[in-house]
Amino acid sequence: MLISVPRPIPVLPATPLPAVVAVESEHTRRPIRWVYASLLLLASVINYVDRQTLSVLAVTIQKDMGLSDVRYGTVVQCFLLTYMVMYVVSGRLVDRFGAKWPQGIFLFCWSIANALTGMATGFASLAACRAALGAAEPGNYTASLRAVGDWFSAKQRAVAVGLYSMGGTLGAAIAVPVTATLTMRYGWRSAFVVTGAMGAVIALIWLVVYRDPKDAVPAERVPAAPWSVVLRQPYIFEMLGTRMMTDSVWFFFLFWASKYMQESHGLSLKEIGTTLWVLYVGADIGSFAGGWLSSFMVPQRGTVGARFAVMMPAAACMLSLSVVPSLSGAGMAIALLTLLALCHMAWMTNVTTLALDLFPKAMATTVQGMIGAASAAGGLISAGLIARTIHAYGYRPAFLVMALMHPIAAIILYIRLRPAVGRAGLVLGESQGL
Repeated sequence: MLISVPRPIPVLPATPLPAVVAVESEHTRRPIRWVYASLLLLASVINYVDRQTLSVLAVTIQKDMGLSDVRYGTVVQCFLLTYMVMYVVSGRLVDRFGAKWPQGIFLFCWSIANALTGMATGFASLAACRAALGAAEPGNYTASLRAVGDWFSAKQRAVAVGLYSMGGTLGAAIAVPVTATLTMRYGWRSAFVVTGAMGAVIALIWLVVYRDPKDAVPAERVPAAPWSVVLRQPYIFEMLGTRMMTDSVWFFFLFWASKYMQESHGLSLKEIGTTLWVLYVGADIGSFAGGWLSSFMVPQRGTVGARFAVMMPAAACMLSLSVVPSLSGAGMAIALLTLLALCHMAWMTNVTTLALDLFPKAMATTVQGMIGAASAAGGLISAGLIARTIHAYGYRPAFLVMALMHPIAAIILYIRLRPAVGRAGLVLGESQGL
C-alpha cells in the first residue's frame, strides 16, 4: 500500500470550515481501552520510579563512590545517549510489531537494568547500568502512543496521552519518598532492586492482558513508512527542534532538582523525601488537566487549535523559572517549581498528541521515536553543559537559560503551524485521510 505524503496546509480564508466528524472504529468505543490505558499508566509510573531513583540518591551515591558533579553528569549523559538512539529504534519496532510485545519486552529489560544498578561498585558499572536503562525505557512511550492511536478516537487521544504521561510524573513523585524510605532502612542499593522487581511483575501483567485491536481498519495495520517518506513530512523538523529545547527543561527538573534543593537550601535526604514529591504531583495535574482541557476544546477549535490553546499560556509561565534561584525559602522554591512542572506537563501532553494529529498513523510512532531521540539529544547536550555551568558558576545561569526554552519553542511552532491552528473545527489528521 502506498503512503501518501500530506501537502503543507495552506492558509485558509477567515470563514470557518464546518466540523469534520471522524469515523470511529468499533474498538474505539470498547470499555477495555480504559483498562489498557490504566496499564500504560502503571508502566509509566514504574518507568519514572526507576529513572528517578538515581536522581533522589545522587548526593548519597556521589559520596559513597567519590563522584564529582561532572562525573554524575557523565552518568546522566550515558543514560541519555542510549535513550536517544533507542527512541528511534523503538519507534520503528512498534510501527512494525504493534504495542504488545515491544512494550512488554522493553519494560522487563529496563526493570532488570534498574535492579542491576543496585549492584554497581563504581563509576564505570554505574554508568553501564544507567546506559542499559536508557536503552530500554523509550519503548514505553512509543508503544504507549501506538496503543492510544489504536484504541482511542481523535477526540479522546489527548486524555489518554495525559493519563499515561501523568503516570510518569506520578512515578517521579512516588520515587522520592519510596527511595528515601528504603535507603534509610535498608541502604541505597535496596531502592534499585525493589523497584526493578516491581517493573518485572508489571511487564508480565501487560503481556497477559493486552490485545491489539482486531477490527482496526486496514490503514491502521500498514507497514512502517519508509524513512524517505517520514523525513518529507511537513512540520517534522520543527517538532524535533522544539522538543529538543523544551524536554531539556524536564530533564533538568528530573536530574538536578533534588541536588539543587539539597545543596542550595540544605535539605536532608529525609526532608527531600517528605517535600519534593509535591513537584511531581503538580506535574501529574498538568498532564491530566492539559489533556482534558484540549480535548474539551477540540469541537470548537479543532485538534491543533485546541492543543495550542493550552500550550501557549503554559510556555509563557515557564519564564518564571529564572526567578527560582532568587527565592530564599525552600518552601517558596518548591512551590514555584511545582507550578512550573504543572505548566511543562500541560505543554508536554499536548505537543506529544500533535504527533497523532499531524502525521499518518503508519508513521506516528516512528515520528514519536524521532521526537523522543531529539528530546534525549537535548537532555544529553544540556546535562554536560549544566554540570559544568553549576560547577563553575552555580545554579543561577542554568535556571535562566532553561526559562527561555518553552517561550522560544512556542513561538517557532505557532509561526509554522498557524495555518493548521486556524482550521476551526477540523480534525486534522483524519480529515486529510491520513
